Amino acid sequence: MRSFSWLHLTDLHQGLDAQAWLWPGVKEILFEDLSRLHERCGPWDVVLFTGDITQRGSAAEFDRFNATLEPLWRHIESLGSSPSLLTVPGNHDLVRPDPLQPEALILQRWSEFTAVQDGFWSDPESPYRRLVDQIFANYDAWLERSPFPRPSKLSHGILPGEFAATISKDGVSLGIVGLNSAFLQIGGGDYLGKLALDVRQFHGACGGDGPAWVKEHELSLLLTHHPASWLSSQARDHFHGEIFTPGRFAAHICGHLHENSGEVVAIGGAASRRQLQGRSLFGLESFGQGQAIERSHGYAAGKIEFGERDDATLRLWPRVAKRAAAGHWRLIQDLDAYELLDDQGTAPEPLILQRKPAPRRPRSPRTTPVSVRSVGASVSAEPAPSPNAFTSGEASPLDPLVSITSRIQPPGAPYDLRWHVHRDEEEQTALNYLDQPGAPVVLWGPEKFGKTWTTHYLIDCVHHQDGGKAKVVAINLDTFDYESRRDYSSFILELAYQIVASIGGPEEWVNQAWGSRGSVNVRLGRVMREHILPLADSRLIMAIDRVDAVWGLPFKDDCFGMLRAWAQDKRLAKLRLVLAISTTPTMLIDRPTQSPFNLTPPIVLGDFTREQVRELATKYGLRWSDADFAELDELIGGHPYLVRHVMHRAALAGGVPAGSLIDESTSLFDDFLQRYSRRLHNQPELLAGLRSLRSESLAELDPEVSHRLESAGLAVEEKTGLFRLRYRLYERLRL
Repeated sequence: MRSFSWLHLTDLHQGLDAQAWLWPGVKEILFEDLSRLHERCGPWDVVLFTGDITQRGSAAEFDRFNATLEPLWRHIESLGSSPSLLTVPGNHDLVRPDPLQPEALILQRWSEFTAVQDGFWSDPESPYRRLVDQIFANYDAWLERSPFPRPSKLSHGILPGEFAATISKDGVSLGIVGLNSAFLQIGGGDYLGKLALDVRQFHGACGGDGPAWVKEHELSLLLTHHPASWLSSQARDHFHGEIFTPGRFAAHICGHLHENSGEVVAIGGAASRRQLQGRSLFGLESFGQGQAIERSHGYAAGKIEFGERDDATLRLWPRVAKRAAAGHWRLIQDLDAYELLDDQGTAPEPLILQRKPAPRRPRSPRTTPVSVRSVGASVSAEPAPSPNAFTSGEASPLDPLVSITSRIQPPGAPYDLRWHVHRDEEEQTALNYLDQPGAPVVLWGPEKFGKTWTTHYLIDCVHHQDGGKAKVVAINLDTFDYESRRDYSSFILELAYQIVASIGGPEEWVNQAWGSRGSVNVRLGRVMREHILPLADSRLIMAIDRVDAVWGLPFKDDCFGMLRAWAQDKRLAKLRLVLAISTTPTMLIDRPTQSPFNLTPPIVLGDFTREQVRELATKYGLRWSDADFAELDELIGGHPYLVRHVMHRAALAGGVPAGSLIDESTSLFDDFLQRYSRRLHNQPELLAGLRSLRSESLAELDPEVSHRLESAGLAVEEKTGLFRLRYRLYERLRL
């Protein structure tokens, strides 16, 4: 079933004096609760933060917020989610101006001056607009340099922090609009019933026509910091009549009041409006000399599911921190705010779709022959030949001279669609990205986990969808020799030659460009625009394997910046990037505005599931018992290469049980383990790190060492900062 899921966080108030000693305890119970909740409603596609990120809006507080959110983000990713971050500012995310400043005095009396309002919205140079820009300058600066990924399709609005974003997944799209409701709350005191939101904010974020933008999505969400009750009566009427009209948004998500609440209102037979208010992640309602601390901690998760009959439902999982009888804090379901089902979520609520979802695109060209000329292979989608069909001496109907060995695909063999094990969600997500420019497909997984095969499969699909009109450039950066890596000019020149060679063009294209003016990036861009892209009648897929091979080289930021520029260059609208990496994406993002790895969430290629392992066993003609699969899983999990290795040997031996091949007395894994042992002995720091790990216990690792061991598939982060051997097999390594 197609779905979108999110986490709603709000009101952290980074910078409160008490956070230094209270936050570590809150973080501990939050991480534990997120792990439990992820099993119920994850993976999460986006984190929605509805304001009051900081306490006073200072640049230092925003920097501390990054330090607070970074381990939380790593924890969410370790659970299997790869979300984007979307935020709107709150009244604590601004720097309060001098209350006697004339512009501030006028803004405090907003409702009395309609002429000021008109000038504010129509003139970006209005002194009142300049004041608002000034007080949110630290928020804007943080947003610009934020290291956390944002959706690739995102446009900005009139006021600081406003946006309209699109998240596409499984053939459906979710629109998210964020508006600044805090621009009038610029001082102390009570602002209940005094704030405003204007339809021009809505239109400005959505390219000039908010209602039309919403209708381009199946469903949309509206984010503000304040609930509607904080608007003036006139502004509230305007908000309900022009922005939050009945049925337009699936929900209005907000914060500010530090309590979970949900409200659905339908008036006069019209469609309902739904407001979802979030509890503060770190709220201290009363804190000071001689006063008790009244704490408020919580958050919520949400999920929209699309049915098979053009319908959709919404569910929430609200969480709240409560003191247990023993005096400690724990996060539990918020039964005070909602009626909840046994899985601690609300009952499904029907939603009104703005448009019908497109039918699911066929996931694969399994029944259609596909020619992949760009990679030198012709792929027929016929099923894999059963190994058992040739074990009795019966001749193959395709070729009587073919042997059983050549009919059973060995591990590490070139891509063959008949032996491909599908990863439905990952493949569909990648194909959705390939539908649109500016959305690179980042395939992230350890070595030998199927990134190359997944890339070939995606190429198959694009060729099938585009009627053979697409072109493919396939490059592996690991093949670049020492001379090519010597400096950036040499690297780009080699890349240019390889791109031209991959698509079958003459080297003269490169020679001509390198004889012209401009930097090496400009010259290669000229080759792309003038020669490579015109060859593609539809899309040009540039598949770059081992992109992280340049990690550690002095010019890596230049290389990554060029790839990001290509993704965002409207002149290269036909271009689609598929980037395969083994290094954790966050390690590759030193300069967020020049990285291609944060334009879209990375697609994680992990272990095969038990169902996928069984599917592969069927391809090999194996009739294993549950005990066989359990033994295999205990030793090597779902390691794609090693599972194929065992099954290939079992099929050659006539379908023998797994246990007879994987015992320590056998030599099946010797070559594989020896290769790793040699590499480790040449890198003492990795060897020392691996020696400290076991498969059944956890240990800390140096961050650099942990990332390299994770990339090799040898280690896995079980808890934040704590690692173990990925598989029990690695205890057989000779260290």
